[in-house]
Amino acid sequence: MVNSVFVLVTSGFLAFAAAMATLGWSGIKAARRGQVERRRQVVLDAYAEREIAREQIRKAARSRRDSSPHGTILQLP
Repeated sequence: MVNSVFVLVTSGFLAFAAAMATLGWSGIKAARRGQVERRRQVVLDAYAEREIAREQIRKAARSRRDSSPHGTILQLP
């Protein structure tokens, strides 16, 4: 019983170590090819585009709210 538990724990640890090594090497290869930087740039560009679109929607909503069919609304501070 104790021997089988030891074998299971050891084989699980070795499988985990092998998986981590594989992921580590694939990450190193990707970094060498520059894919990590490209992916980061794509993510940042997408975020910037979303924020720009969100700000344009806010500005459009604000301009619609501030206008009226009879001219500019007088807003007191």
